[in-house]
Parts: sequence; C-alpha cells; structure tokens
Amino acid sequence: SYHNLVRYLTASGKSEEALETCLFVLKKLGVEISPNANAESLLTEAISVKEIIRNSHIHNLLDLPKMEDFDKMAAMTFLNTAVLCSYETNEIIFSIVICRTVKMSIQHGLCSTSAVAFSLYGALLTCPTLSDFDEAYKMGRLALMAIDRLNAFRMKPNVFLSFYGAIAHCKEPVQASIPKLLEGYEVAFALGDMERVTGILQLYAAVAVWGCGDKLTKAEEIIRIHFRRMLQHKQDISCKNILPHLNQVAKLTGSKENVYVTFFNTTEDNFFEEEMNRRGAHTRKLILHTCRMYLAVMCGDMESAAREYERNGAKYQGGIRFFGTTTRVFLAGIVGFYLARKRRLDEKKWAQVGEISMDTIKSWTQDSSWNYAHKLLLLEAECLFLKGEEHEHIAAAKYNESIALAKKHKFKNEEGLASQKAAMFHLEYNRKEEALSHLKHAKACYECWGATGLARQIKIAIESLSSQSFPKI
Repeated sequence: SYHNLVRYLTASGKSEEALETCLFVLKKLGVEISPNANAESLLTEAISVKEIIRNSHIHNLLDLPKMEDFDKMAAMTFLNTAVLCSYETNEIIFSIVICRTVKMSIQHGLCSTSAVAFSLYGALLTCPTLSDFDEAYKMGRLALMAIDRLNAFRMKPNVFLSFYGAIAHCKEPVQASIPKLLEGYEVAFALGDMERVTGILQLYAAVAVWGCGDKLTKAEEIIRIHFRRMLQHKQDISCKNILPHLNQVAKLTGSKENVYVTFFNTTEDNFFEEEMNRRGAHTRKLILHTCRMYLAVMCGDMESAAREYERNGAKYQGGIRFFGTTTRVFLAGIVGFYLARKRRLDEKKWAQVGEISMDTIKSWTQDSSWNYAHKLLLLEAECLFLKGEEHEHIAAAKYNESIALAKKHKFKNEEGLASQKAAMFHLEYNRKEEALSHLKHAKACYECWGATGLARQIKIAIESLSSQSFPKI
C-alpha cells in the first residue's frame, strides 16, 4: 500500500520521495497541496485556519461530530504522514499540511488524527512568525484531552512529542516534561512507531541534559538503554540522531569512551563531515551543531562554539520552538557577547547576535519565567560586561541574580555556567577572591549535576588561579 511505501521511504532516509508520494495520494483523495507552495500560500492558509478556529471557539472543538467519510479519513492519515516527511524537507509544506489537517477536522468531523492536528497546530503557533503562546498552549491542552475523547491512544506519542517537546516549556517548568516524554516513548515503542520513538528520545535527551531535567548519570543510563534497543531493531538512521546526545553526555561526565567508535566504528570528525554533506537530514544537522556548540560553551571553548554558530547560525532563531531551539538561541547569546569582547574589529556583528538572542529570551520570559528568567539575567550580565566599567556593579548583581534564580528553578547546569561566567567577569577586574569563590561554586554545581568531566576542568582552573596563574576558563 502507499502508506507502507511512505513509511519505508521515510525510514530509509528518503524523505523527499516520501513527501512526493504523500502529495500524490492526497491529490487523488481530493486534497491538493502544491509542491511549489511559497510563503504567501502559507500565510493564506494560516489566516484561514485561525479564522475557522476563532469562529468555532477552541473550547467547543471536541464537541464537533465524528468524521464518517472514508476518503476524508484516509486523507487525514496521509496528511499526518506528510507532516513527518515535510519536516525534514520543506518547512512551508510542513506548515501548510498542519493547517489543512486542522481545517479538515473542523469542517468534516473529528477522528483520532485530529488530536495530532491540534497539537501540531499548537506547536506551529510557537514559530517566530506567529508567536501566540497562549493559543498554542490552549491547542496543546485540547489535544491532550482529545486522546481520551476521540479514543486516540495510538496517537499519544505524536501528541506528546508536539506538546511536551514544543509547547509545554513555553508555560510550564521544562523538567516536568521528563516523565511524559518517557511515557510517550514507551507507548511509541509498544506500537512499533519507530519514527516517534526516535523523535521523543531526541527530545528527552535535550530536556534531560540542556534543561537539567535529570542528573547526567541517570540521563546517560536512559539514553544508552534505549539507544541499544534501537540498534537491536536495526534502526541505524534513527540511532545517528541520538548519537551526538550520547557523545555529549559521555564527555560531560568525563568518560573516556568514544561512542562514535563503539557504535559506528568511526571518528566524531568523520561522522560530522559525512552528515553535514548529506542531503536533507535537517534535524540531525541541527542536533550535531547544538551538541557541539553546547559542549564548547560549557567547556569554555568559545572559538569552537563560534564556528558552530557560524556554520548554521541563520537557522537558530526560526521554526517551531522545540526545546533545542531555545537552547540554540541561548547559546548564540552567550557566544555573541563573549566574541564581541574578544574580537573588537567584529564587535558590532557579535554584539548584535547577543542582543537578538537576549531580546528573544526576554519575550519568552514573559510566559515562562521559570525556564527563562535566569537565562535572561545571565545574558544581561554579559551584555553589561561588554559595555565596560561604568556598568560593572550592575553586571555583578545580574550574575548573582542569575546564579540564585538558576538554583531556585533547579537548573544546576546553568547555575554552574553563570558561576563560570561571573568568575571570568571578576578576573577581568583582577578580583581573584571573587573569581575563586565563583569557580568553586561552579565546580560544586557540576559535581551535583553529574558533570564530573567539567568539574575536573574547573578544579584545574581553581588550582592554577590559586597559584597566581590566570587560566582560560
């Protein structure tokens, strides 16, 4: 059947061919989506679906009649499949498909796929061009209720992927998403839905590490167990999306294992170059860039972090606001302000990178201070550090506020990072004791988090500074 063909093509990494097949079948079913759709087409679709939802009222959507037309139900299935194919290959078609799925649900009745449609539309509303987080959250919550109301248990992984990956952290503490992501993973695995298994495990790894949702040792254990599980089911392409996360955790914990050699008998550099030259694979490329950039920032290697940003910086601000997107924006801000201080000839360019990230996170903080307020404070401190001595006292206060708030909101990783950055700030003004105090605090944070590799690096910096040498930190 066409459905099995599309799944085979998607699992084989042939997303463009899979999307072409979906669009062909959809046309036969009376749903025509142009493969050449442009931004203007998307805007028309977005305005149309927003108007339809407004007229129907969100709280009444689950009271709509059930879908009974066989062709329409078949079209819903292929629209849902087209979402996965187009996400990797065509952002505009991806967004149009989501809008069409919602419109069909409202105009022709509800089915189990409608739950996915509502959650995906909520996720779409987190994009910078739409940025309606209140509406996104309402649609996401509606989708969760639809799982039971529409007897859509098989759709739970899809809904959880959208809601807990892209919507929940806009309003709720990101750490609360951890058990739900693992629940969605287990359901997907039991259903044999390997595409969602991969997507949810990627999101778990991002939230567990970048969002400090779990201690690193626990996160590594969970990622490794499920990674091996996927290998046993010969899901090599899916495993390649998880491998950068596993490598990142291994390095943070100080493991000497080279996971690229262990699982794919290759080096990290060879893996990186091969994937960067691969056509498509957009998600994997972003994961690779973000993991490498995150490691570089946490280890104080800002030049390497800058190279990662420059390779893929144009894509850091756009798209659905999955948690990885928020991490990339934050890291870009840290890199931008640092390099504005160090590369005075390019100060304006890098300061702008930092300011754009800071403004973006400031807007996010209005909806979720728990997840973003401490990040904003750190970026504000770095911005003031760049501006010079006249802002010295305010900058120092901002660093301290960021550290305190990261601790209060249980972001042990970013409590440590803010302490590191505060130490660099005080060293600039030759305040050795203050710098040592912050370094010791950073070391304690990383030890608590489970990042023993980072803690050892900070220990060396403390010993070096104690003996009057000023190390790079």
